[in-house]
This record gives sequence, C-alpha cells and structure tokens, in this order.
Amino acid sequence: MGVCSLYMNGNEHASKGSGTVKIAIPMAGGSFSEHFGGAKELLIFDGDRSTGRINRRELLAAPEHQPGSLPRWLEQLNVDAVVASAIGERALIMLADAGIEVFLAADDMTPYGLAAACLLGTLPRASQENTRCGGHHDHDGHACHH
Repeated sequence: MGVCSLYMNGNEHASKGSGTVKIAIPMAGGSFSEHFGGAKELLIFDGDRSTGRINRRELLAAPEHQPGSLPRWLEQLNVDAVVASAIGERALIMLADAGIEVFLAADDMTPYGLAAACLLGTLPRASQENTRCGGHHDHDGHACHH
C-alpha cells in the first residue's frame, strides 16, 4: 500500500529550492538509528540550500515513544526533512501532513553525510515500499505501526 497525503508530491528526490532547511536524523547510542520510531535522540541540522552548506547541528532528546509523538514534535521544531531507513506508514503520513519530507538513508553514511546528501537533494524519497519497516510486525519488542 502506498502512502497518501495531500502534501506529498510525486518527485522522487527533494526539490533543490533555495533557503534554509532543517533536517532531522534519528540517533541511538551516538549512532544513526535505522528505525525512526526507536530513536532516542535526533540530530537536527540547519543547512542552506543555496550554498549546500550545513551551518549548525544540535542533538536533542526525543520525546517518549508514543504513536504520533515524534512527528508532532518535529513539526513543532519546524523540521523540513527527516532521513530514515525504517519508518512506519502512519509516521510517513503524519510527517507528510505536517509538510515534512522523508528521505531514505543511504547505507554506510555518517549522520553528517546523510544530512549533506539530503540538503543536496541526492537521497530518494522514502515510501512504504522502500523502507525496511513495511507493516505491522514486531520490531525490537514493539509493534511497527506508528
């Protein structure tokens, strides 16, 4: 099943418009967390699309994991994009409805490298079909339907 939202467009990659962008990278134990809902922290990067430069980064503790809490929190932080490997359909829809684009993480990249690739528009858009979290199943002790 595909993800539907009024705010999603059909572009495979991020638009390369100008201006600043806030990119969230899920983290756990000081490393990239492949599973969006399991992130204990988020590394927030502020970048400039016109120069392609990352200007600032900040590590923030994620809110307690409850369905919908992370997308709502990122919306309050005015995040523009999220980079993840595994993300549930509900989270994809909530992020899209908040105007937050979600991109698929490339293997073997550092959080900084993922943010830079997202800023440059080289990461593919995440979808239910291309993430590793494809439905309602047990994922490290919790159901993957957020």
